[in-house]
Amino acid sequence: MKQDHKYTRRYGQVFLSDKNIASLEVRALDLPAGSHILEIGPGGGIITGILLDSGYRVTAVESDHRFVENLAIRFRNEIQEGRLRVVKDDFLEFEPGEYDGIMGNVPYQISSPILFRFESFGFRAAVLMFQEEFAQRLLAGPGEKSYSRISVNAQLRYVIKSVRNVSRTCFTPAPKVNSRIIRITHRPDINLVDLRKADPIIRDIFSKRRKKLSSILEGLPDEIGEKRVDDFTPTELLDIARRYFNGRPSPSQDLP
Repeated sequence: MKQDHKYTRRYGQVFLSDKNIASLEVRALDLPAGSHILEIGPGGGIITGILLDSGYRVTAVESDHRFVENLAIRFRNEIQEGRLRVVKDDFLEFEPGEYDGIMGNVPYQISSPILFRFESFGFRAAVLMFQEEFAQRLLAGPGEKSYSRISVNAQLRYVIKSVRNVSRTCFTPAPKVNSRIIRITHRPDINLVDLRKADPIIRDIFSKRRKKLSSILEGLPDEIGEKRVDDFTPTELLDIARRYFNGRPSPSQDLP
C-alpha cells in the first residue's frame, strides 16, 4: 500500500517503509504465539501484518479514519477470524487494559504522554520506536547530557533497553531525525502514588540543575546537600523526594 499520499504534517505522520525493521520490532517483543498485542497507530499496517503472520492476536488503535477503513479492507479475513480488532480511537483516550505486549512507532510530538500512559496498562513487554533524541533521554544516566526529569521518571517505572538505531531513510516521508527502537518492561513493585508525589520535587530539582541541592531543598544532610542532581541515580532522587512528602520540609520556592 502506498502511504506517502496520506501523510498529514499536522499530526507528524511518517510511515515505516522498511519491512526488515518492522520484522525486527516484532521479534523484539519475544512473546509466544497467541499473545495479545496492542498496536498503537498501525497506519498502513506494515507491523500489523507481521504481527498476524507471527501468530499474535492484535488490537490496533488508530485515530485516523482513513487508515481504519483501509485496515478493515486489507485484513478483512483476520478480523472475521477474530485475530484482529481495529479500534478508531486516540491511544491517549483509549481504555486501559491487560495485554501481553504493546508496540508502535510513536508520533514524536506526543512521545512522553504516550509512554507515561503505559503505567495504566498491564503488559509483559512493549517495543516502541521513538525519535533518537527522546530515546537518549529515556536511557541516560547520571552525569550524561541527556539525563533529565523524563529519564528519572521513566527509569523508576520501567526497565528500558535499546534494541537498535533506525535511519530516517527507513520512513516515508523521511523525517529530519533518526529513530531508535526500545523495549520496556514494568519495574516490579513500583509505588505509583510515591512516584506521582515525587514528580513535582524532581521537577523542581531539575529546573535548577546547576545548583547544589541544599539551595533547592531545606534540611538535607551535607553529604547530600553539597551535590547536584546529576550526582544521583533515579532511585536516589526518589529517596530524597520521599523526605519531603512524608512530612518533612517542602522544596524551597523562588530561591535566588
